[in-house]
Amino acid sequence: MDNIMEKSDIPIVFAANNYYVPYMATMIQSVMETAGHEKQYVFYILHQEIDDNNMELLKKQISNFHQFSIKFINVSSYISKYNLYVSRHITVESYFRLLIPELLPEYKKAVYLDGDMICCTDIAELFNINIEKYLLASVRDTAVALYYSKKEENYLKSRHQILLKLKNPDEYFNGGMCLFNIELFRNTISTKELIELAASRQWPVHDQDVLNYLADSKVLLLPYHWNCMTMPLAEYLPKHLFDNYCDAKNNPKIIHFNAVKPWNCYTYITNFELFWKHATRTPFSGAVIDRMKLKGFTSDKSLKDMVISNIIKRNGIGIRFILFDCIKAWLSRKKTKK
Repeated sequence: MDNIMEKSDIPIVFAANNYYVPYMATMIQSVMETAGHEKQYVFYILHQEIDDNNMELLKKQISNFHQFSIKFINVSSYISKYNLYVSRHITVESYFRLLIPELLPEYKKAVYLDGDMICCTDIAELFNINIEKYLLASVRDTAVALYYSKKEENYLKSRHQILLKLKNPDEYFNGGMCLFNIELFRNTISTKELIELAASRQWPVHDQDVLNYLADSKVLLLPYHWNCMTMPLAEYLPKHLFDNYCDAKNNPKIIHFNAVKPWNCYTYITNFELFWKHATRTPFSGAVIDRMKLKGFTSDKSLKDMVISNIIKRNGIGIRFILFDCIKAWLSRKKTKK
């Protein structure tokens, strides 16, 4: 490996296209608002198509936080010749995280985050976890509960074959949050080999399966707090995992809207209010709401009513915040040009 001077800032990597920028921007806002002031952070945005206007809006958003900067990396040259399998809601951008060891060789570690998340703590706490002996650190996937339930054998066979072939199936992790050991990755497999592995078959759960296959028994499993997802059949987990899952739901460090998105539903979902708390502080809240209207999910009035009727039942963020922050932002936003 090249002897490169390690950088002292904290790299936080996202992958997105133009459509997903507004949701990623909300996660970015939450990362900035919960970060400390002693360190420097850099957002790296991996993409193929993000346009100049969205880049400028993101740069303006970042400029309000002096300890943050942002860089955009077009990865087309790395993946254009490969036929990477996509299905359902997954897009090719999901595979971009496989390029992190190649793109950021000046770092020993890097944090990768999905855009459909909200950060509730300083991301430096995650970055500082020791993963010297592991390829990466991550959190068990919701599929692990299916594995323990023994009631979803057909589902497992069709969607999670990799889980069943691991040395320890209950270590199957979700790729939405990964702390990469870049140095060890680069010493283990080349980027060319990694992308060729990804393109070698139709992985049912895409690059997440690729990472699980590669990192089998070489992953540091973190508590559910670091990727707090809704987990069907969670009650089938062993007690120590179920207790950790329940604690994470009450005290999340990173919330992952893995099942239902707060911008893509008719009714209230858990942590809806935290998504909108940060979404209304980005330049993209109007775009998010306009899309919801287009899909028939809401109008200005129904969105306000839905938030007010549900937020008063929950702890942490009260009615005053909704009335004076969120609703004001929704009503006073600039209309998106057609």
